[in-house]
Amino acid sequence: MNSLVASNLTHHPGRTVASIIGVAVGVILVVLTIGLVRGTLRERGQRDANIGVEIMLRQSGQGLSLTSADMAIPVSEVGNIRSIPGVAVATPVGQNLEMGGEGGLGVRQIDGIEFDSFTAAGKLRLTKGEPLPSSGDFAIVDIKYALDHETKIGDKINGLSREFTVVGIFEPESGGRIKVPLSTMQAVLGAEGKCSMIFIKCQNQDEQEQVAQRILDRFPDYRVIFTRDLPKLFATGFSGFNVFLDIVRGLATVISLLVILLTMYSTVSERTRQIGILKSLGASKFWIAWTFEKEAILISLLGVLGGLAVAVIARFFLVNFLGWKIDLEPGSILYASIAGLLSGALGALYPALRAASQEPVDALNYE
Repeated sequence: MNSLVASNLTHHPGRTVASIIGVAVGVILVVLTIGLVRGTLRERGQRDANIGVEIMLRQSGQGLSLTSADMAIPVSEVGNIRSIPGVAVATPVGQNLEMGGEGGLGVRQIDGIEFDSFTAAGKLRLTKGEPLPSSGDFAIVDIKYALDHETKIGDKINGLSREFTVVGIFEPESGGRIKVPLSTMQAVLGAEGKCSMIFIKCQNQDEQEQVAQRILDRFPDYRVIFTRDLPKLFATGFSGFNVFLDIVRGLATVISLLVILLTMYSTVSERTRQIGILKSLGASKFWIAWTFEKEAILISLLGVLGGLAVAVIARFFLVNFLGWKIDLEPGSILYASIAGLLSGALGALYPALRAASQEPVDALNYE
């Protein structure tokens, strides 16, 4: 039987290769798409965790989102937060996300900050240039942005439908790679006196849970997010992206299934006389059906292996030459492999049963 399967595959090499590529496309779609989304979000979460504060305070129901965060929290609340025992520094932050980011998901985050309180709360420090003014069309960028875009002090960058002059370069990479005065962001977005969130530095990092509870006791309409949890939250906490990834998985499985179905259906039609000969020689229905199933599974296996190889090679070039963040997750690889094989087996099921159910006389008389 194995030699028959091998000969069937080599009888039409072009069709066999096309089928293998069809399955491989499904595997690549799952592995790279999920890897890109997860890697980009995890990297974004890690940048926010690098800010150096322990707590982010947002409105209840606002949650984590990759759409622009609403500027809805009154900046006047910052003074009340600072008065809570255990709070060392509280600083208001505006956040706007816009399309057009280079690489990854194509989304760019811009932060609006009050420079003095922001640097007092976090780890941000300037490596070149001057502190960010409290107002005006000025910006500071992180060191990676400056290197990737060859940005120098005095250069112009576009954002928020404006042109900003770069006055400083900072490290470490934390939050948005571009930071502008909070007052400027408020004016652009029509949200004077408002911010998206409040960053909180605790007097004692080990007491951040107690501080968070005091904040919630006084401000029950707000939501506390610990920055230590951000990488995990960003990687897994977006329902919209999770739905998108489920659609990608389903689409990839359907692609593989249809490719195998069409391939094996045409194969059965071409081998009708061969099937008649096998049945006249005593081949059972199960034997004939299993022969076609083995052929489909072998095609799927080659497609899975080829797709994984292409995904690994593509990731290497995208990560090392374009700077994309792609995580090849074991779960995605396992899903793509199992889905590719199962879709191949299911796609061949109907053609295999059709072949097995043919009458020997009709098959031998088929032209």
